[in-house]
Amino acid sequence: MQLNDITTQIRLRSTWEATDLGLAMVQHNWRLIYPIWTLLLVGFALVVWLLMPVDYLIYAPMLLWWFKPVFDRILLLILSRQLFNQPVSAAQVMTALPALLRNSGLLSALTWRRFSFSRGFNLPIWQLEQLRGEPRKQRQHLLHQQTHGHAVWLTIACVHLEYVVMTSLYALVVWLDPNDYAWEYLTGIFTNAFDDEVLYWGALIYFVAYSVSVWLIEPLYVAASFSLYLNRRTQLEAWDIELAFRKLGERLRQLAPSALGLLLALVCGLATVTPTPVWATPDADTETVATTRLQGDAARAQIEAIMQQEAFSQVRKVKQWTARETDEEEPDIAEWSKSLQAIIATVMKAVLWIAVVILVVLGIAYRRQLLALLKPLRTKTHNTAPPDILFGMDIRPESLPDDIAAASQRLWESGQHRAALGLLYRGALMRLTRHDDVAIHDSHTEGDILNLARPALNAQRLTWLSAVTSAWQEVAYAHRIPADTKVLPLFNGWTTFSAELTAEVAA
Repeated sequence: MQLNDITTQIRLRSTWEATDLGLAMVQHNWRLIYPIWTLLLVGFALVVWLLMPVDYLIYAPMLLWWFKPVFDRILLLILSRQLFNQPVSAAQVMTALPALLRNSGLLSALTWRRFSFSRGFNLPIWQLEQLRGEPRKQRQHLLHQQTHGHAVWLTIACVHLEYVVMTSLYALVVWLDPNDYAWEYLTGIFTNAFDDEVLYWGALIYFVAYSVSVWLIEPLYVAASFSLYLNRRTQLEAWDIELAFRKLGERLRQLAPSALGLLLALVCGLATVTPTPVWATPDADTETVATTRLQGDAARAQIEAIMQQEAFSQVRKVKQWTARETDEEEPDIAEWSKSLQAIIATVMKAVLWIAVVILVVLGIAYRRQLLALLKPLRTKTHNTAPPDILFGMDIRPESLPDDIAAASQRLWESGQHRAALGLLYRGALMRLTRHDDVAIHDSHTEGDILNLARPALNAQRLTWLSAVTSAWQEVAYAHRIPADTKVLPLFNGWTTFSAELTAEVAA
């Protein structure tokens, strides 16, 4: 390690200033860091998503989180080489990857040390210093002094930043998603009402959002931890003083030839100068010292007399507010009063904890109603008659057959797929507007109708309506005929969807 090659100014910094230095390192070298980092992270994410079984796609973000120590070692390799002015390319990183994974304590980092809150700060000890066993423990203990707490809080802060970025991205997708797959996936976590399409797209959105948050925050975390490590070594080994002496020695070496010539010229000049004697003048000013010393009292009196002179006596009047002095004593609190206060405090604490438990139980019990409140409230127009025509389709009850499911199935079997699904969707719209009091207008889309119907339907009816809507959109807009395995259960489910109202009234 050559300290002269360091591209960062080495000096003593506070811990948070050192953390900020790491963020500045990423900001300054992002063109060298993020292309390689993007290539590695996107490649790993694609492999995880393609190899993960469909039923376990929801656990893909957890697998990405677990393998963070692998990425940290690659990022530290890039940052450490850049610190000593040795930029690396993607090919060099791939070449160094096997030795890096083999000689940096990766096995322990992925197992019992995976949950360490100071893993970023400890990583240079494993990877750069290559210490193992008892020397590593002693070195780690020494470096942890005065810095371990800040390393832990740095990890906690970066974890929260990741979740802030991920939540913001997911909220943006929920806001822009025309099919409401993201919102249905989020609510399905609490209601356990998933279909295969919602589960796939919801898991994909979640995985992409988490991958983007890791892509953005993880280089900052590794760089800030590495900067904390460098600052601690500067404190212990006085790197800043060593660099200052090296720079001073370099300057002296550069000035040595010119200084030698100046010295020779000075010696030659002094040899030609003739000394001239100088005699002291008799009237020169001289200082005399008293032959006798005053006693203590006499000296004190003379000092006080001098201090009374106008030049040394400067008196100022200062006014300020002060509390009045009262002779009244504060009454002592009786023992029974202290006991009463302790009892009241204990009772209030217990009441607060009971209230918290009750609120949590109520939140779990009424989670569907609370989730419904998160969506925009629908405007109920009880005095307005339900529409007869929606999206160019007649939804009047008299325009529909008595057995909608049987009529739709006959149309489907005869090859009239669009008419079959259109009839089924018209029946669903008729039920929503006439029986469930859902206010639907021509300006609403299929996704808006699902949002408006969500508070009025239970999980089973909402799942059926979502499946019918998806099939109708596929045949009406994408001009694709859905598979029989997807459509035939819709005909059988119409009875449950239309009979739900009767069952609720009977109950």
